[in-house]
Amino acid sequence: MASVPRLTAWAQAPLTDPAASLNSIQGPAIATKDQAWRLLSTNGAHERTYGWIDLAWGWGEAAGVRPDLMLAQEMFETGWGYFEGLVTPEHHNVAGIKVDDLSAADLPEAFERFASWSEGVRAHANHLAAYSGAAPVLGPYGEPVHDRYYVVMSLPWAGSVETIDELSGKWSVREDYAQVLHKSFLEPLRNI
Repeated sequence: MASVPRLTAWAQAPLTDPAASLNSIQGPAIATKDQAWRLLSTNGAHERTYGWIDLAWGWGEAAGVRPDLMLAQEMFETGWGYFEGLVTPEHHNVAGIKVDDLSAADLPEAFERFASWSEGVRAHANHLAAYSGAAPVLGPYGEPVHDRYYVVMSLPWAGSVETIDELSGKWSVREDYAQVLHKSFLEPLRNI
């Protein structure tokens, strides 16, 4: 099981509006780690993804973004950890984060590469932080925030994407991105 060395989890008061929390990017997890394990097992996720659970909870809580949302996105973006698209396991890129230009051709070199799964998951947390207005987190040994965070922060809508529904057309060019994320990943995760 993977862990985040020397990471002190960030505590956030629970949201008071349950309807908002189901769609919120920021906040505490709605699902539990146990539910995450069951979801991965039930869906035949690759064995490498089980280590992402602790990483998503550690880095998500540190950045103030929902760890269960992170894990759901990671399963969506990597095809349950099998990486059957342009991004390979060697990228350690669990969220399909591009290097710079969102409109760049979809080639393997257009996607960020990270040194480890922990760095890939931290970049994911910081990427969601840039979208939603949460503060990014440094690595456990003071490693800097990844460059892609600053690319997102230069966009006019940076810091204003508060809900999962608003990810459609921004995180992904898919207009149904949020709908698929909710129906295929987040709802099953909460209800397993």
